[in-house]
Amino acid sequence: MRQVEYVERIRDELVGQLNIDFVTPDYYADYPKPCMGGWAADAFALTPDGTMLPCHTAQTITGLTFDRITERMLRDIWENSLSFNRFRGTDWMPEPCRSCARKEINFGGCRCQAFALTGDAATTDPSCIRSPHHDALRDLPAPGEIRHRVIGHAFDPV
Repeated sequence: MRQVEYVERIRDELVGQLNIDFVTPDYYADYPKPCMGGWAADAFALTPDGTMLPCHTAQTITGLTFDRITERMLRDIWENSLSFNRFRGTDWMPEPCRSCARKEINFGGCRCQAFALTGDAATTDPSCIRSPHHDALRDLPAPGEIRHRVIGHAFDPV
């Protein structure tokens, strides 16, 4: 895909200056990637205003609120924030994730992708072949096509 080649080239150009976090969609795989190694498992992102996020796109999930390190201690956010703990580990998982042998490998996939494609961050990532939403991904464009879509609802990016 052209996007992957472009990002790899830019990463090489910016070594030591900028770390680019780029995750390719896994719509065409059998199982989802473990987004960020699992929600709030071992990394976080900070926005320019000090908002601490369990992943770089977590703010896209409506219904979650994220604290700023200027208003609350980083350790307290990491350990006690409702949003950081919402999808941490495996206890939050619905079926079929809860009984899946891969649950501690991919942690249910990407919460932001699940939300973007289904409107529910707590559902099984649609890229998983065990997801009830997986078949709807067949309607998505082929890799490389530029089009955005939520399952059941087409939308224009802002």
